[in-house]
Amino acid sequence: PPKRQIHLMQRKKGKLGAGLGRTTGWIHRATLKMGGVNNINGVTYDRIDENGNLHYTKDGKQHVLEVDNIVMCAGQIEYKELEKQAEGDLASKVYTIGGAYKAGELDAKRAIDMGTRLALKIHEKDVVPG
Repeated sequence: PPKRQIHLMQRKKGKLGAGLGRTTGWIHRATLKMGGVNNINGVTYDRIDENGNLHYTKDGKQHVLEVDNIVMCAGQIEYKELEKQAEGDLASKVYTIGGAYKAGELDAKRAIDMGTRLALKIHEKDVVPG
């Protein structure tokens, strides 16, 4: 079994990764499914509470995910609101990557690279993305 439970969320509705290439998108989705990743689409990220839990809204209903870490890769618009809300010990458990970290040209390769590097070191103290 996986060491962690992973939730992959996106703001837009529809199949996650629907914009990926037709020849590779299905492979990525199948790999995530085999890894037990929970996909949640059409969400609004609301806040991180004092316990480090992620509050989000989907279809008008509010939900709370009890999590150890949050990795925010929210598209090609810089989005650091959740990172800014995290205070004290929580600040070291919220990571912004990809276009949400630094918006620029559409660069999925950079986001994937940052996410991979972070995943390999997330258990280490004082880890930073990238």
